[in-house]
Amino acid sequence: MKKNGKLYIVADNQQSCRELESYLAGTSWRVSCFDDPAAAIAAVEVDHPGVVVVDLPASSVRSQLVEIASMDMDVAYVVIVPESNPRDVVELFHQNVSDVLIKPFTSERFCRAVERASSCKNLMVQNRRYREQLEKANRELEESLRILEVDQMAGRQVQHSLLPVTPLFHGEYEIAHRIVPSLYLSGDFVGYNVIFDRYMVLYVADVSGHGASSAFLTVLLKFILNRILRRHISRNDMAAMGKAPEGFIEHINRQIMALGLDKHLTMFSASIDMEKNILRYSVAAHMPTPVFVSNGDVRSLPGKGKPIGIFPDVSWDVQEIALPEKFAMVIMSDGVLEFLPGSSYREKEQFIADTVAASDTSIESICEGLGVDQVKDAPDDVTVLTIRRGY
Repeated sequence: MKKNGKLYIVADNQQSCRELESYLAGTSWRVSCFDDPAAAIAAVEVDHPGVVVVDLPASSVRSQLVEIASMDMDVAYVVIVPESNPRDVVELFHQNVSDVLIKPFTSERFCRAVERASSCKNLMVQNRRYREQLEKANRELEESLRILEVDQMAGRQVQHSLLPVTPLFHGEYEIAHRIVPSLYLSGDFVGYNVIFDRYMVLYVADVSGHGASSAFLTVLLKFILNRILRRHISRNDMAAMGKAPEGFIEHINRQIMALGLDKHLTMFSASIDMEKNILRYSVAAHMPTPVFVSNGDVRSLPGKGKPIGIFPDVSWDVQEIALPEKFAMVIMSDGVLEFLPGSSYREKEQFIADTVAASDTSIESICEGLGVDQVKDAPDDVTVLTIRRGY
């Protein structure tokens, strides 16, 4: 901080003023002398010098001048007293005086007192201004966070409105989901719909990262799926739906690679022919593996593949299985692995299988068994999707 070079000397006579001024000869201080305390008070209130030296006997006038020190935090005050009275000295320091000199003193002692008072006051002023700047920055940050929170909440409502109705019933089939975001906006997303009153198409996606950028990609997935489905519906393309989800993940991969978003995602994509009761699905590095339950038998669905958005020329296999009259299938995002018991992935996977086996396969029962409903401040987005028939 730049030093204020003005110094006022206030004494009851010109001789005292000149003597003190002589002590400062050769320094950079610009000295003004006052033998009229009233004039000094008026000048201090206007000019705010760096240091004010007060050499006045104890009186109401000196008290009036020193009182200014309690209000003017930018000016350093050095008060000269004729004898040592600890009570008076303490009182002066309580009134924000920077230093007290007791007569007699040398010129060196006087100059050191002036410089020390100036330095200390400059430091105090600097600290106060830093504190004011910090408080202002904190207020601005709080306002920015408030605006961001409002925006995030609005984005969450938009994202939530894009999710399908849960649960969805169609004939003997039921599909339901639950998403617990780690932030307001989620990088997890699900989509499902029934086409031609026969095909139930669905996906569970887990976008890398969290927040707005990941949520944006989930909106893009919703748009891509809807556009594909509208095209098939407008063309009455039953043959294409019979092959679904063939080519779906490849199409998403091309779209994301073209955008250059520096994002990747995992996905489980499937289609159920509810007339023939056939499940066709593809896995793009999605984990944990889906759990399939039928007649008391619990197993993981086979399938693997690379993540989406990293490799430009890659394809994903489509698996096909016949569905029994009564079954349940559970797909989760890897966020559940963050809070499940077990030290290894295999142990956590076994816990999921045991939980599904002990449940009634409803979304409520499975989420309760896994502890999803009790998760607070989740480190990662958590998604659970269930499909079942005959329950």
